[in-house]
Amino acid sequence: MWSSRRHRPLSLARQFLLLQLVVLGLVLAAVVAITVQQTTQDFRSSRSSRLLAVAENLAGTGVVRSELGTDSTPDRLALQPEIARVSSLSGARVVQIVDLRGRVVASSDPRDLDAVATLRSPVSQGRSWSGDLTVQHRKMVGGQAPVIWAQKGAPPRTVGAVLVLEEYPPWWDRLTDAVPDLLLVLGIAAVLGMAGALVLSRLIRRQTRGLEPAEIAHLADHQEALLTGIHEGVVGVGLDGTVTLANASAHRLLHLPGDPVGRPVQEVVPHAGVADLLLAQGDSESTVIVVDGRALVLNRRRASYEGRSVGTVTTLVDRSDLMSMQSQMSAQASVTDVLRAQTHEFDNRLHTISGLLQLGEYDEAVALIDEVSRRRTRINETVTQRIADPRVAALLVAKITSAAEAGVTLSLEPESTLPRLAPGLSADVGTVLGNLVDNAVDASRANSGLEVSARITLSDNVVRVRVADTGAGVDAGDIERIFERGWSTKPSGPAGRGVGLALVQAICSRRGGDVEAANGDHGAVLTARLPVRPGRDVAAADQEHP
Repeated sequence: MWSSRRHRPLSLARQFLLLQLVVLGLVLAAVVAITVQQTTQDFRSSRSSRLLAVAENLAGTGVVRSELGTDSTPDRLALQPEIARVSSLSGARVVQIVDLRGRVVASSDPRDLDAVATLRSPVSQGRSWSGDLTVQHRKMVGGQAPVIWAQKGAPPRTVGAVLVLEEYPPWWDRLTDAVPDLLLVLGIAAVLGMAGALVLSRLIRRQTRGLEPAEIAHLADHQEALLTGIHEGVVGVGLDGTVTLANASAHRLLHLPGDPVGRPVQEVVPHAGVADLLLAQGDSESTVIVVDGRALVLNRRRASYEGRSVGTVTTLVDRSDLMSMQSQMSAQASVTDVLRAQTHEFDNRLHTISGLLQLGEYDEAVALIDEVSRRRTRINETVTQRIADPRVAALLVAKITSAAEAGVTLSLEPESTLPRLAPGLSADVGTVLGNLVDNAVDASRANSGLEVSARITLSDNVVRVRVADTGAGVDAGDIERIFERGWSTKPSGPAGRGVGLALVQAICSRRGGDVEAANGDHGAVLTARLPVRPGRDVAAADQEHP
């Protein structure tokens, strides 16, 4: 019956131990082969020289020389005692005396008589030889020595040869000769190998937080799935300033290269403001940064393990649509505030007129009515004579009234002129104008300023919105990055700091324009440029040309 339990994979320690045993087995096989080979070479070297000496000694005896030197058949009985003596003294397995034709005339083994022996060429030339020979399918080692016969008055000549051979011992015998040293070396290697495997296993387990390889792979797959499924961008930065992780949303929002992990932040993040925020240490408040027309809200948090800092993790959220909706709601709220203020003002005027009528001051009542009517008409005419777009004009009237309630005079510069715009462009111009005016009024009030001026023009297919305040101006170090960092002198709100200016930058960038800040004579001057498309954003006949 099959077990229902899942087979648990081997732990890392057991895997290393098993691998070590396999390696030791391979090493053992290699050592055995090398040992047998070395023993064989040692046996050949030592025995071949000894057997050659024995062969030369036997070949130099008088009996052997005289028996082979005569023309008659050698007397085997005379040669046999010499062969027995040599075999007994040397322990040789085979001792043969052969004539010049290679025929065995005497041998330690009677079965070899009259057989043909294999003679090496140096022997027939009068020189000794030692090495391996195969006799009757058996590999042997030994030596061959020529038998030299010399007669008076005749030169020496080779008349035969002596062969002294010994069979190689079995490989097991050759191996057992080296067993003591072999076991010592293998024992030391086995102990060191197992100890090294255990130490390495403990070290790896410590580095991997005690997780097994399968668990690490599962954790990595799970983390990758989570990061891929998160809609917000996530970027991890190590203590050395390199990217440790980046999900697909971060790639899309920041235009990161294919594989940014392990590379410096400055190398993979093209936007300087985002790179600086990613490299900073510690936690950060929600910060708005405009990247390619998108208003991104960034939050940075420190990452630590067991109380030790390992870097930071920053989330990125695209809030362009939300901020646009928030700006539109803010514009509606501004109009509501204006209507509320006007209602309050009319109530006061009506109460005043009612009181004058009850007192019989009819001329004063008429004069007050005329003043209120002229003032409202003057504001409307000042705006509508220069601004033909109804949405932008209505926003300006509301902002003038709202600023007056705050104690700030908002004036429209005489150079202003704007035709009727397409709904999309009109909404963008209104959003830009409303945010710039709100920031200018707040800056003026903070510096006890009393005036804000606005100029709106359309020339060369570009709508320019210029707003100047009487505030404290912008620090020189903040002018270049006032919009991309979401800079603001106001307290942080739910969506972060500098939402209005970041939204202005996002709208201008989306339309291919820009926005810049400078310091004027009495405060900051902000100028936004929004390109228009002739015949689509505004009728060609309605455009103003300088």
